[in-house]
Amino acid sequence: MRNRVRSWVACLLVAMMLVLAGCMEGAGPKAVPPEPKPQVELTEVMVYRVPTSGTNKLEPEKVKYAAGNKALPLVALEALVNTAPTGKNLTNLFPEGTKVKGVTVKNGVAYADFNEAFGAARVAGTEDELLLVNSIVATLTELPDIQKVQILVEGKPIVTLKGGHLDLMDPLERDKTYLK
Repeated sequence: MRNRVRSWVACLLVAMMLVLAGCMEGAGPKAVPPEPKPQVELTEVMVYRVPTSGTNKLEPEKVKYAAGNKALPLVALEALVNTAPTGKNLTNLFPEGTKVKGVTVKNGVAYADFNEAFGAARVAGTEDELLLVNSIVATLTELPDIQKVQILVEGKPIVTLKGGHLDLMDPLERDKTYLK
């Protein structure tokens, strides 16, 4: 009888240890679920792209771009420079290395400031230079508070791009003849 009791007690102890082991398994440090990544707010802006078809009419394209806490003119210009066209028949003529340094708006004029890569690059031909500059002007004047655009490089007005086909010393107005 004594052996039976011992066997029974041993089985009971083993069962209790198994139960306790199962309870203890989750008793350690709890896995903390990863914090959800903050949602990046995308803002939809209209940009004007250069067609590859050889026509001199800029095509509007809606682009979603991460805005963060940036002002809308800066978002629109960065979207134009930094995103690839979605249409197969559109291209981006911005010289490699072009960066938007900032956009300020005063009295209806947007001052679009680019880095030296933009100012130093040579754009191939008069038509490409006109389309490139007009894509900037059309994109920024799409916004309601902007009527003209002054192009700056490293914070200073420039006479022209390296192609030399277009006077950039004064603010430029939207030229509807270049819009589709």
